[in-house]
Amino acid sequence: QRNSLGPSRDGTNYAVVHCTGYIKNWPPTDMFPGVHMERPGDDDMHASHCCLVAIGRLQVTSTASNDMTNSNNQSEFITRHAMDGKFTFVDQRVMNVLGYSPTDLLGKICYDFCHAEDQMNVKDSFDQVLKQK
Repeated sequence: QRNSLGPSRDGTNYAVVHCTGYIKNWPPTDMFPGVHMERPGDDDMHASHCCLVAIGRLQVTSTASNDMTNSNNQSEFITRHAMDGKFTFVDQRVMNVLGYSPTDLLGKICYDFCHAEDQMNVKDSFDQVLKQK
């Protein structure tokens, strides 16, 4: 068993982190009972009024490429990240789950898409995964 996709064409090794979670409306619709919260119209649906709540775990697998890239599960997608957390690869299925296109994410730092209070924890978890490789 291994936890790596192995070297890429450019010689960089990748680890597989399996994230499990859900999409949550933010702010919650029942947060302020009796208070009407304006929600985006159809034109503003790409604006973020929701967040991803997830836990990432180092995936130990024999072949991640076959198991994950051929998945028909519409709530899964694959990303690869550089050592600094920048997206280097984003699967097209991200659009169905998060509403971003791969070009929206490529080259951007993944921590910037986390809630400000969670950024340090996500960065620490990312660093722990790198140390385990």
